[in-house]
Formats: sequence, structure tokens, C-alpha cells
Amino acid sequence: MGKVDIPYIDTIPVKGRQYYYYRRDGQRIRIHGEPGSEAFNARYNEVHQSFENPQNHASESRVVPGSLAALIIAYKKSPDFTQLAEKTRKDYRRYLDRMNEDIGKALVRRIERKHVLSYRDRFAGTPRTANYYMQVMRLLFTFGIDHGWMKQNPALRPKQLKTGEGHRPWEEWEIDAYRKTWPVDTVQRVAFELLINTGQRGGDVAKMTRQQAYKGEISVAQDKTKERLWIPQSNDLRAVLTPWLASHDHMVILTTETGRPFKIDYFRRVMREARAKAELPKDLSSHGLRYTAARILKELGCDTETIQSITGHRTEQMARKYSDKKRRSKVAIDRLNAARQGEK
Repeated sequence: MGKVDIPYIDTIPVKGRQYYYYRRDGQRIRIHGEPGSEAFNARYNEVHQSFENPQNHASESRVVPGSLAALIIAYKKSPDFTQLAEKTRKDYRRYLDRMNEDIGKALVRRIERKHVLSYRDRFAGTPRTANYYMQVMRLLFTFGIDHGWMKQNPALRPKQLKTGEGHRPWEEWEIDAYRKTWPVDTVQRVAFELLINTGQRGGDVAKMTRQQAYKGEISVAQDKTKERLWIPQSNDLRAVLTPWLASHDHMVILTTETGRPFKIDYFRRVMREARAKAELPKDLSSHGLRYTAARILKELGCDTETIQSITGHRTEQMARKYSDKKRRSKVAIDRLNAARQGEK
């Protein structure tokens, strides 16, 4: 292809190949792809608009083309990022922005595995954070490969730093201590019973509505996995949830004192303070109740697939229809109720 008649585009032939650059105001920015292709047009329009509307694109126009900062900007604008759940976008954005501050000027094509591991080791004192950085990097560089920024992913399958036990299950005495501290008519107790009796993530519990508690079941569409679950209400959960719902007419189940819905950060703070008041060990977490639910059902003799019908944990082999999951979840809760009844 000869010279391309597109404003500000220069065509430079190198060893039989054509390379295209946007030249303007003393800058030269590489435009990947072939003129007329979707990738070329998208990148051209992005660069062109940054010059046409400098106030709206001031920060982006100063980014070095081909740098990690440029890749992060492109990723944040892509469906790979924008179609993630709101909480996931918030978490990823925090890590992406920190990477941009630390190493944003690095050219993507020159980033090697040793650089990735070196960045991971900056956070060795907080291994869970270090591992999360690796997760975000892996996704970012996968996007980079898919869109022609790089050829290999230097963050693919990095060795995870050891984090200890992580979100450990609660012991029976800890469960009892929490229940003794928080009466059944408190939001702290209702949140606890929802967590331990459904095995769901805090984010899914925090935003549950009264419509999800229908005819003795809890219906859940998990925010992270989009897994659809129907969980029968155990006796323990029903004994707390029924009077709680009768005590207010708000749409959401868990609300602040002024009736506002729980946000995930507020939910975490409430539960953290509730554990502290119950004088429980600091290594406990709300997410640990998800594992507690799975452990209890395992101890009652439920098989892995039956437990997954409650918690929604996924495996490569797990691909059940909704009706099968609903049947299995009923079996699990029936066993839980029978066991609890025998203890009384």
C-alpha cells in the first residue's frame, strides 16, 4: 500500500512492510493495524481527538506511546474492563493506578518476567497484595497481547507468595461467641446468618433485597461469577430473617440506621467492628464464613457437587443445570436442619 491520504498520517516503508505514524506538533505516534481496519480507526480517532481536544485529553496526550501507562489507558476504555462488575473495576483501578505511578513510563515491549517478579517482590511484606498485583498484571498483559501491544505475557502463571491460612473457617466457639454478642434483632446478626447459612460472598449478601428471600428460599445471581443459585433458608436463617423483614419495609435486607442500603466497604466495616466487639481473633473475616458454610456441609456428609450447589464455588467439571443445583441445595439444607435440630 502506498501513501495513505489520512490527515497527519505518514507512511514509512521498512523492509517491505508499511508502518503508519500520526505526526503532529512535533510528536510521532505509531498507529497499529492497516488503514481502514477497526483497530487502526479506533487508535487513529483516539490519538486525533487528543490533539483536537487537548483539554479533555491533556493527561493522555502526555503519555508515552507504547508505555505501560498507555496500555492501562487503553485497557480501561475496553469492554474487557468496562464490562466487569462495579466492585471489580474499583479494585482493579486501584492497582492499575498504582502501577501507573510506579512504572507507567516503562515500554511494554521491553517488560520481561524478571521485571514483573521484581515488582511483585516490592510487596512481599503483604503477600496477598503482591499476588493481587500479579493477577491484575496478567489480565492487563493478556489484553496487550490480544491488541498487538506485545507478543508474550511476562506475568503468566507467576509463583504465588505464601499468605498463610488466608480466610480461615470459623471455629464453633467463635460462631457461638458472635451469636451471644449480637441479638437476633440486630443488623450485625442478620448479616452473619445470611453469610454462614448461604455461603455467599460479602458483596452478594450486602446488596440482597427482600425479593430474593421468597417462599423459603434465597435466590442469588453471584456478582463475580454470574452463577445463579437457589438456596433454601435454613431454620437458623429463617428464625432471624423473618422477623427482621417484618420490622422494616425497605427494599434491601441490610440497611443503615437511616435506611440506606449497605455498600460493600460499609458492610466490611460493620462486620469488622462486630467481630471486635465479640472479642474474636483478628485473623477472622466475613469471607471466612463462606468457607465455614462449606466445611459444615462437608462434615454433614454432603458431597462436593452438593456443597457447590449452595456456595456456587466453581470447578472445571462443574456445569449443572439450574434444576439440578436447586435439588442438591435442598438436600444440603435438609441435612443442616436435621443436624441442628439434634443438637437442641
